[in-house]
Formats: sequence, structure tokens, C-alpha cells
Amino acid sequence: LINSNDPAKYPDDSFSSMQRRAQEKRYPFPYLFDETQEVARQYGATRTPEIFLFDERRVLRYHGAPDDNYEDPAAVRQPYLRNAIEALLAGKMPTPAETKPVGCTIKWR
Repeated sequence: LINSNDPAKYPDDSFSSMQRRAQEKRYPFPYLFDETQEVARQYGATRTPEIFLFDERRVLRYHGAPDDNYEDPAAVRQPYLRNAIEALLAGKMPTPAETKPVGCTIKWR
């Protein structure tokens, strides 16, 4: 998970806020801060959240939204990211391989 928002424009995404969020939600993975926004630019990211899932050879296999309901996690019917991960672990290609990322635009400097 990489946060590319400019904390000067969106204080909720400051590094200290990120640390609190990761602790509160008990993220079992790294939560990184893209301070220069170079990672977002290199990937062509425009939204938060926007998923880029790579296989073991670092080939992009899924890009888009994490699921089909940005507003209500309880109403998710298509967990795109979960399905893509499960497909890759089973040696298959994710379908769909791309969906439209939905969310706020990245707060650029």
C-alpha cells in the first residue's frame, strides 16, 4: 500500500496519520509514503485507491478498483483484487484484468 497524496493539501494523509491508520487497522503489510509522488507518476496512478497487482515476474496482471463498491464494504459483490490474487495464486490470469479505479483523485503538489 502506497500513499501518494500531498499531506499539505490533504492533512489526513500525513505520515503520522498514516502510522495511526496502519496501527488502528492492523495492516499486516507495509504502508509506504510516496513523499515525492514519483511512484504515482511512474505507475500512472490518478486515484486513491488504485490497485496495481504484479505477478512474481513483476508483470502487471490487474489494475483498477479493489472492488465494485467504493462506498459500502458490506455491499461488495465483486472483490476484484481478492479475485485477482486468488487467480494468480492458482496459476491463472485474473479476469477482469482491468477495472475503472473509483475514488478521490490524488492530491498532487
